[in-house]
Amino acid sequence: MGFAWGRDKPCYVRPMRALWVTAMVALAGACIPPPPDLCRRGVAQECERQFECQSADVKNSAGFIGGYGHTVDECKDRLAAQADCEHKLTENDLCIGADTGKTFDVGQAQQCEGARAAQSCADFLDPAKTPASCNARCK
Repeated sequence: MGFAWGRDKPCYVRPMRALWVTAMVALAGACIPPPPDLCRRGVAQECERQFECQSADVKNSAGFIGGYGHTVDECKDRLAAQADCEHKLTENDLCIGADTGKTFDVGQAQQCEGARAAQSCADFLDPAKTPASCNARCK
């Protein structure tokens, strides 16, 4: 997964306050997926990286199976349901837990996605090495 936001599915452009911003976004070809798709994108990356990076022993453990399931697809279905992706109406609905009520930053989310994709497995699995952009998605 890279920065092909909106190229795989139709997208919407979120409301902008200034006409010039809208024009610049249109000129740049920027396309922001709807909130449910943004949610599923994050879920997909988490599942794919977990199954890629965890050892066979971990993936066969009851704890891992209980949390992520037996396959990447099962993981995606399970985590998307837990995150309630289908009911995300606005981008700000993607700010959950301690971030509830904050404003979602699509640019930081894009940077986070790219940074997590580029991490080694050791770094991906180390919470202390979570990219700063991931912690800045909700402000």
